[in-house]
Amino acid sequence: MQRSRDVLAPAGFALSLWNFAAPGFKQMRGISATWWNPVHHRWEKASHYESNGLIGLDLPGYSPTVKVASGKVGHVYLHVTFGKSAYTGTWHFEPMVDAYWLLTPKGAYDTNSYLGDRRSQYTSTLRP
Repeated sequence: MQRSRDVLAPAGFALSLWNFAAPGFKQMRGISATWWNPVHHRWEKASHYESNGLIGLDLPGYSPTVKVASGKVGHVYLHVTFGKSAYTGTWHFEPMVDAYWLLTPKGAYDTNSYLGDRRSQYTSTLRP
């Protein structure tokens, strides 16, 4: 939930995922993702993967196209696929807004504000 006095204009989202059974920079072995891009209105491949377990989902352009008002919840739809070579065991997931702008209620950029961060974590078990 977005709780600032401003309007959140995300530039990108991310999903951090990790499994303590996987070596530090091999978290993404066997993992792929697609997401519903709310600007293009279609399923797309993830924008980028980082070997330490981050899936990046970048919105197009340099101007705010997606906006989340104060008191509202934003959603990102993501399909994560674990292939045969993915590490089994407990996976931890942490969704986040990866980059953003804050806009005043009149639509101007608020350069004197930032968001605090209270992320939720989820877990799931992948069995062989």
